[in-house]
Amino acid sequence: MKFLSYACLFPLAALWTPCASAEGGNGSLDFEQRINGKVVLKTIEPVRARLQDLSAVFFARHDVVAYGVILTPDGYIATKASEFESHKGLLIRIGSSKYESFQVVGTDPATDIALVKVDAAGLPAPGPVSSDVPLGTLVVSNGSTTRISRRPQLGTISAARRPIPNKDTVYLGVVFGESCSFQEVVKDGPAFQAGALAGDRIVALDGTPVSTLEDISPILSKKAIGEKLKLRVRREDREISYTVTLGSRRKALGDQVPETSNDEISGGFNKRRDDFPMVLQHDTPSRFTLMGGPLLNLKGELIGMNIARVNRAENYALPIDVVQESVQRILKNAREPRPEK
Repeated sequence: MKFLSYACLFPLAALWTPCASAEGGNGSLDFEQRINGKVVLKTIEPVRARLQDLSAVFFARHDVVAYGVILTPDGYIATKASEFESHKGLLIRIGSSKYESFQVVGTDPATDIALVKVDAAGLPAPGPVSSDVPLGTLVVSNGSTTRISRRPQLGTISAARRPIPNKDTVYLGVVFGESCSFQEVVKDGPAFQAGALAGDRIVALDGTPVSTLEDISPILSKKAIGEKLKLRVRREDREISYTVTLGSRRKALGDQVPETSNDEISGGFNKRRDDFPMVLQHDTPSRFTLMGGPLLNLKGELIGMNIARVNRAENYALPIDVVQESVQRILKNAREPRPEK
């Protein structure tokens, strides 16, 4: 599979001519005009046509689950694996065409990309691509949409290209009470499985004495998921020890558990929104169900694939070169023979 390269569809200068008429008396645009105003939408109409050509939509019954980027004329599509894999009975729409069957070629855990294949020919993809995305670049991605028509949404690259580390934290599976004691031990959690009981009071972690919760946090922060933690506790009138294998907070409490106050008012975010090798961050007002689709610049060039709605002000997209490398890994793994079970 090759990513084709075509000439740009239209001159960049033509995009800016109508914008002056959209300005208010003070030379600025209000928020709604900047994002969804008629003049703005008319200005980026040529990009909307590219958005239409490159977008696939994954439906579960009547609900949109995720979007996808059409990568080749014969129907290879990249989408967001963690959303795609959690639904059954999906169908795919590309423009007015509906595909009720498709092949799952494979997934890449490093990028959260799933690659699928529909039986198609002559799709107008991928067209021009670009890896040149400076800070402040205006970008276009999918906004609200009808069943068959893609609608553009305008945003800005708001941070430098960078990797996003895994922000999952260790999980002990207890609720602390006074004096480092366990007010509650979560059933089947890591501490429960190690033999912890409600009322146990920690006196040492990995041999380091502790007397307050402030003593515990720095020790836990240096631990990784799956590591061992030795607890020395006082239980009634004696001291005992046991070793806990630390779990994943995300796995235990769920991917959609708000972690910050920003999460509480974000209007929904994706199951996976960290641990990416490289991202482009943009501020497009969006929804988590719109992730997986293409990210374009104002030349209509494909610059990335939207991969995570992080909060109400941030989205992450995988740069196009990262997408290309990920897809090639998936194809390589699909071709390699697998050992018999």
